[in-house]
Amino acid sequence: MKFKEKVLKFTFMLGCLSAYGQDSEPELVIANPNAMFIQQQRALPSAEVIGRGDDLYQVNCRLCHGPDLRGGDQGGPNLLRSEAVLNDIEGEVIGVAVLNGQGRMPSFDNFSNNDIAAIAGYIHSIKATSEGQGSTPPVDYDLDILVGDAAAGERYFNQECVGCHSVTGDLEGISSRIIDDYTMQNTWVAGGRRQAGQGGLLTRATVTLSGGELVEGRLLRYDDFFISLRTEDGSYRSFTRRGDSPTVELDDPLTRHRELWGELTDSNIHDVTAYLETIK
Repeated sequence: MKFKEKVLKFTFMLGCLSAYGQDSEPELVIANPNAMFIQQQRALPSAEVIGRGDDLYQVNCRLCHGPDLRGGDQGGPNLLRSEAVLNDIEGEVIGVAVLNGQGRMPSFDNFSNNDIAAIAGYIHSIKATSEGQGSTPPVDYDLDILVGDAAAGERYFNQECVGCHSVTGDLEGISSRIIDDYTMQNTWVAGGRRQAGQGGLLTRATVTLSGGELVEGRLLRYDDFFISLRTEDGSYRSFTRRGDSPTVELDDPLTRHRELWGELTDSNIHDVTAYLETIK
């Protein structure tokens, strides 16, 4: 199955290169190998090319894809999480969608290869400013977050969220407590503020020792070799792990949020944010 997936991906890449007018796959040049992720590691084109890409993006792409690539007023997809953008090097993948159109996106067959390379360079330069893989770049302008359908957001909330959250309980007055819409959206998608003392959700652990003793507390660290936690009385306890010994059980309130990260669509995100903004 994995071999088949690799073959399909390779075939897709060859098709993209052919459609974009390149004879071979471009080489990804790494300029910052110590950076956190590939979009920060890659070498970017010149400031002149990025500037031209910026101009083309603002005129042709911003309305649908947003000023910071997160999706805009016309419902274009989030480019921060786009596989086409993540797989692209210098426009060979992005160029296929630009030249041929995709879904509701019209074709821009009047663009030259240099135009597409400039747009791709600009997009990669924005992603390089993100604090983490797939996160939002910093912005220094007013960003209109409330572009979703609050009614649709309420329906989604009642379907996916009411098992753990309530607008008359933990989320009562949420939009009054988190005034900034940008912070509101990032907070609920991430699952809330996790820092101690800020009402955040914390993972708890139960360690069962070989003699049957149970040690419970707030999880501090957990990997294949080590687990540490803080017990209710404030004591620090740590244990070396060897395989399944000692037995560890985790109670992570963000489990469902992590599952949703792979399921959420841009519309879901915008709609729920719009709904939560109505909870005064």
